[in-house]
Amino acid sequence: TPYEEVVPDGSLLLFGDFMAPGADPRTYNRIDDRKALVRVVKEYLDDYNAANTKKMALVMFVDAITHVARVSRVLRQPGGNALLLGVGGSGRQSLTRLAGFIQDMDTFQIEISKNYGPSEWKDDIKKLLFTAGEEGKDIIFLFTDTQIIRESFLEDVNNILNTGEVPNIFDDNDHNRILTAMRPLCAAEGIPQTKIAMYSRFIKRVQAHVHIVICMSPLGEVFRTRLRNFPSLVNNCTIDWFMPWPDEALVEVARDAFDPIAEISDQHKASIVTMAGHIHLSVEKASGTFLSELSRYNYVTPTSYLELLRTYKTLLASKQTELATAKKRLVIGLDKLASTEVEVATLQKQLEEMQPVLIKTAADVEEMMVQIQKDKSAADETRTVVVREEAIASSKAEECQGIKDSAEKDLAEALPALDEAVQCLRDLKLSDISEVAKYANPPGGVKLVVEAICVMRNIAPKMEAAPDGKGKVANYWDPGKKMLADAKGLLDAMFQYDKDNIPEKTIQRIQPFMDDPAFEPKKIEAVSKACKAMCQWVRAMHTYHFVAKNVEPKRRALNAAQEELDVLTENLNKLRAALKEVEDKIAELEFSFNQSVAKKESLQRQVDDATVKMDRANRLLGGLGGEKVRWQETVQSLTVSEGSLVGDVLIAAGSVAYLGPFTAAYRADLCATWRSQLADLQLPHTEGATLMSVLNDAVLQRAWAIAGLPTD
Repeated sequence: TPYEEVVPDGSLLLFGDFMAPGADPRTYNRIDDRKALVRVVKEYLDDYNAANTKKMALVMFVDAITHVARVSRVLRQPGGNALLLGVGGSGRQSLTRLAGFIQDMDTFQIEISKNYGPSEWKDDIKKLLFTAGEEGKDIIFLFTDTQIIRESFLEDVNNILNTGEVPNIFDDNDHNRILTAMRPLCAAEGIPQTKIAMYSRFIKRVQAHVHIVICMSPLGEVFRTRLRNFPSLVNNCTIDWFMPWPDEALVEVARDAFDPIAEISDQHKASIVTMAGHIHLSVEKASGTFLSELSRYNYVTPTSYLELLRTYKTLLASKQTELATAKKRLVIGLDKLASTEVEVATLQKQLEEMQPVLIKTAADVEEMMVQIQKDKSAADETRTVVVREEAIASSKAEECQGIKDSAEKDLAEALPALDEAVQCLRDLKLSDISEVAKYANPPGGVKLVVEAICVMRNIAPKMEAAPDGKGKVANYWDPGKKMLADAKGLLDAMFQYDKDNIPEKTIQRIQPFMDDPAFEPKKIEAVSKACKAMCQWVRAMHTYHFVAKNVEPKRRALNAAQEELDVLTENLNKLRAALKEVEDKIAELEFSFNQSVAKKESLQRQVDDATVKMDRANRLLGGLGGEKVRWQETVQSLTVSEGSLVGDVLIAAGSVAYLGPFTAAYRADLCATWRSQLADLQLPHTEGATLMSVLNDAVLQRAWAIAGLPTD
């Protein structure tokens, strides 16, 4: 009965118990909501990938989901086994694992290695049987025809399908283990606890909990021979045929593969997905023609389609990188040529601007050098004069110092006595002087001192008649009393006395007092303490006069020498100032000269550097200038090739994935058909694109030829 008659509305005719994840108990119902079915199965797939380290990247289209539902239905039945028939890449193993996950079953599969043999196979089978029979856990034994390295393996599987055991696989220890595990179970179920009964219960548990899923390819004589030799593969298994993928599956798988490629626009992605399906179907059609015309088989499997998709992504990324690298290299070269041309023009302009500046700077340097030499000569002359004048001034200063030292030495003789007299005057009280003035008839010593003071101060005496009547005599006591009456005035007069300008007449008049033995401070002290101080003062003035008289010529000589020294010093300072001015000017000129020399050297380096750069740039332009046009054309060609990659790589990927078994004529026809379909889908591509035109590398091909490989 046609499917359309059974389901006239075109909805799904599918049953399952997995539409409500986590439900307990599960209900087995018809599934007619296509979108909900796809969503739920994708959720199971996501959960599987989250729970397992080995991820499964599956595209869950409806055809694949129907196989999941069938396998799931088989697995949920006690003793349910399946024989999955289909070509490689159809998803038999992956969908079985997903179905087992949906039914909460573990999947067991042997791992074939180089040393895998009967012993390892026996251990794996015992592990499988103990898991199901001893632990009572549902377990899937996934076995593929590629794992049949010995036909005895398939014979053991046939025995498990038929009887639930493999003859003679268990030794005595294994039997004891089985009996130990089954004894409490048999006791609970009321089964006699005999060896045979307990072993039989173990086998029934194995048959109920072991689910064998065998994945085989229906192609070839070997498959038919195995079915004849091991009938349990058909009799005890539910057969699920994995037919060629429908158009929907091809589109879904291709869309899932190409969606992550960001370099392709959405419009082109849709066309590429369609084109991938066309390639697959066109190869299927060509394979039929190939068989009818040449009697040669070519099996078009989902693996080939998946290879097409993988190859396309790999080649597209590789070619994009290759073209981008080549284009970038040429663009960089063109940019370098363009920048070199600009740099040459800039350097030429810089040289034209720097040459006059360099010439002017060189002239300025020469001019400053002449001026510096001239100023240095003037400075040397001034320095010679300064040195000579310094020597003269130094000699004159030594002379002045000698005169000063001699005068100070002479003064040092009189100054102690003068200082002592001055100190005595300071110690003298006004009352002491006033007492002296009270004398009506003063002692001789007092009278002598008063007369000496009057002489020193040039106070005129009172002239009186001499006692013998002959002439007149000088009386100093009366004017002296008046002088003594003003004690403060007297002391001030003595302190302020002009000792440096005592008249010679006064000295002559005071000389008799100095010669008088009675005019001694010690003798005077016996009469009056105040008079002693005045006596000391008079004597100190007399001594100082003669010392000062001797020192005065030296003073005049010192003043003259000092005046001459001042003139010399003034001239010397002027010469020093002039020398400093010249030296400062020279230092300034030398600083400017050094700056100008540095500027000249810098300009010269810049000129030399610019000249070298110009020479290199001109050589670069001369050597590669002819390549510029060719590079520009190549860049344009690469840009066009980049735009055509989406179609060209599709041709190349299809050739790699499908065209190996075909002859040259069939390959050419298929490529022409694909190019025509690319044009219909408006996918960019190169006219006449082939595997060779897309992947050929002339340099690499030449290297192969040199290595001895054939040129084709």
